[in-house]
Amino acid sequence: MKKLSFIFLALIAIFVNSTAYAVEARTPTVSISQALQDARSKDNFATLKSAKFDVKEKLYNITYLTKDGDFKTIKISKVSGKEVK
Repeated sequence: MKKLSFIFLALIAIFVNSTAYAVEARTPTVSISQALQDARSKDNFATLKSAKFDVKEKLYNITYLTKDGDFKTIKISKVSGKEVK
């Protein structure tokens, strides 16, 4: 009986863990390619300098060279896909 209860508890634990991972996997996110495309669609975009991902804040930090010769950095949220000020 003891062995059967351990097996039952192990199966419940596996089910709970897999359900939690499935819920997390369904969260909509924005890919780096979509964030780069958003940066390239800016009016004054000339050349991409760097693209980094901030894991803690879930932001893409994209730095690019403008047509005026200045560097500009924009932050795009991975969750919403919108530019963060």
